[in-house]
Amino acid sequence: MIKSIKDLIRNAIDHQDNWKLQLLQHWPTILGNLKTKVHLEKINDDHLVLGVADSCWLQELYMLSPLLIQTINKKLDAPRIKSLRFKKIGMPKQKEKRELPTKRLNCRMIPLSSKEQQALHRIEDPELRAAISAFLRRCQQEN
Repeated sequence: MIKSIKDLIRNAIDHQDNWKLQLLQHWPTILGNLKTKVHLEKINDDHLVLGVADSCWLQELYMLSPLLIQTINKKLDAPRIKSLRFKKIGMPKQKEKRELPTKRLNCRMIPLSSKEQQALHRIEDPELRAAISAFLRRCQQEN
């Protein structure tokens, strides 16, 4: 007698843990676009352990924990998840770093307006004054 894997899994998992299957089935839709950044590592009684490859995303997801818990519980038969734990997982292989093309700016000096010159003159630090002056000129060249 041939049985499908789906039936075998259902029989193997305790009926009390049916919600875990539900969670696994709905996981891609729960996370949406975040599914490439977050992996479900472990399902405990009332909390999940989520693996995140990037520490920036880890911080963002931690801040979004209440919203994620609410979204997860909506997909389940009852509100079962009370907390989320995040852990940093190994980074996937990164592609070769390509150098960004540098945009050549026109080297001609663009005169600053009298208002800009007066504002620059009030800056006492010569390095800061030069940096802001160069920034203003770059902004004008790009327009």
